[in-house]
Amino acid sequence: MSFSTAIENNEDIWYLDSGCSNHMTRNINMFASLDKNVKTNIILGNGNTVSVEGKGRINILTKIGDKKCIQDVFYVPGL
Repeated sequence: MSFSTAIENNEDIWYLDSGCSNHMTRNINMFASLDKNVKTNIILGNGNTVSVEGKGRINILTKIGDKKCIQDVFYVPGL
């Protein structure tokens, strides 16, 4: 896992892991589109189970100004 930031606002922090099984966020405001009909449970690395309350697309702007899209991101309010 790689992590680096100088930002103090927790809503702006990203944890990047290119080997992750699922992309997830608890911040519903990040979604450009969200299908709330997607419901499942995820087992985290610590053994805890959390509920998925939707799946969608998040648009991001990179440091160099490129617009990118992350597909199939789970909305997990319990993160």
